[in-house]
Amino acid sequence: MSFAVFACCTCAGTANAQWARQTTFDVGATRLTRDDFADTDGVSVAGLWSRWSERVSVVASGAATRVSDGRSTGIALGSASYAVPIDRVRLEGGATGTILGTSNLGPSSSIIGFGRAHLVARGRGAWLGGGGGTVHLEGTTFPAATGEFGAWYRRGEQRLTVSAITVSTSSVSTVIFTDQTVVRERDPVSYADVSVLGHGSWGRFEVDALALSRHAWKGNLASSPTAALAAAWWATPYVAVVGALGRQLADPMRGTVRARYATIAIRLSAERHGPAAPRQSPPPAVPGEASLIAVRAGDRDVVLRVDAPGATHVDVMGDLTGWEPRALARHDGHWELRLTTEPGSHHVVVRLDGKAWVVPTNLPRLDDELGGTVGLIVVP
Repeated sequence: MSFAVFACCTCAGTANAQWARQTTFDVGATRLTRDDFADTDGVSVAGLWSRWSERVSVVASGAATRVSDGRSTGIALGSASYAVPIDRVRLEGGATGTILGTSNLGPSSSIIGFGRAHLVARGRGAWLGGGGGTVHLEGTTFPAATGEFGAWYRRGEQRLTVSAITVSTSSVSTVIFTDQTVVRERDPVSYADVSVLGHGSWGRFEVDALALSRHAWKGNLASSPTAALAAAWWATPYVAVVGALGRQLADPMRGTVRARYATIAIRLSAERHGPAAPRQSPPPAVPGEASLIAVRAGDRDVVLRVDAPGATHVDVMGDLTGWEPRALARHDGHWELRLTTEPGSHHVVVRLDGKAWVVPTNLPRLDDELGGTVGLIVVP
C-alpha cells in the first residue's frame, strides 16, 4: 500500500496543475512478509481521496491489513498544500502527516512541513524543495529534515518522474533484557532515496512502476535497491481489478519496516476511468446563457466552441486570450474561435450581445484575485 500512497503524492505534487479529483476504495487479498513476522495471508482495504486545482492540493489515503494470525496494521496519510503560480514558476507550501498502528505496538506518527519551487513547461517540469518537522516513534519524539529535487515528463497519458529525496532523522532500537527491563536507544540516520516512477495508460489498462535505490551514510539503515509494480484493468468505467507486488524499504519517517507484498483487489471509483470519446459540441444552453468547450485542433491549437441560442454576437476573454476580448465566428450552429495555447487549466468568461461578462453554465466557477468570478476550463 505504501507504493500506492507514494505514487499518488508524486503525481499530485508534480503534475501540471489543473482541477482533478480521485476517489477510490480497494478491497482484496494480500500476501505479506515483514521483518517482524513470517509470510502471512490476509485481507486488505484501502481508500484514496484527493482533490487538486491550480492552487490547492488535498490528499487523504489509508490502508489496513489483517493477517491470518489475527494481527492487524493500518496507516493513514494526509497532505495539503497551497501554490502561487508566477508565470511558469509555482511556489508551493504545505504539510504532510502520517500515523501508523500495528497490533501490540504503540502508534507512530510524523508531521512534516515543506516548501517547493516548481518550474513548469509544456509537458515537463522540475521542482526543488525541503521540509522539516517531528517524528514520534515508540514513545520518543525527535526532529526530521528533508530535501528533494525532481523532474517529470508527460506525453499524453504516459508520465515519467525522477526524484531524489534526502532524509535526516532518527530510528529507535528496543532492547528487552531477561529481567523485563526495556531500553530504547535513539540512532540518528541519514540517507537519500533516488527513484524513477512511471505511469502508463492504454484505454482500460493502467500500469505504475517504481524503481528506488537507497543510499545511507549514517545509522543502521542499509543501502539497498527496491522495486514495485501495480496494474489496473477497468472492467467498467467505475470498477477495476487491480494487482500489485514489490518490496518496500524501512521508512523511519512513518515507522514502517522492510516488507515484501503481493495483493489483488477490486477497486471502486467515484470518477469515470477508461476511454471516453471527447465532447465535440458544447452542451445545449437556454436562451440568454452560454456553454463552452475546448477541442484540440493540432499540436498547440485549440478551438473554443460556444452554444448561445439567440445571440447575435459572442465574445470570449480569459488568460488564454491575454484577457483581451476576442469575437467568435458563427459556424455549424455554434460560435467558434481558434487559438494557440498550452494544455492545462485556464480562466475564461463570455459576453453575449455586448452585455455583462458571465461564466459559461457548464464550467466550474472560481473567484479571481480581483474579486470577480471566472469559469475554469481544461484544455486537453
